[in-house]
Amino acid sequence: MPFSDDDLDAFYREIESRTAAQPVRRRRRPSRPNAEPCPTPDKEAFAAESLAREGIARIKLRTGPSVGLRCYECACGAWHITSKPQR
Repeated sequence: MPFSDDDLDAFYREIESRTAAQPVRRRRRPSRPNAEPCPTPDKEAFAAESLAREGIARIKLRTGPSVGLRCYECACGAWHITSKPQR
């Protein structure tokens, strides 16, 4: 089940409150020969599927297991997390 608008709003407010006082750190995106630019550069990029799955586990610890999340490999070579069902 995808996030509701209220769930996403609460989630982003929590993240923003924790990161407001911290300096912006850019994660180094994994390089892949002939990789396309990331179509979703605002999403957190994980270097490996296992790291993205760990990110999902951390989110579910805070939000509960009812949140349907999955990871996917992006055209840029990184792994992202989404709540959209797989096509």
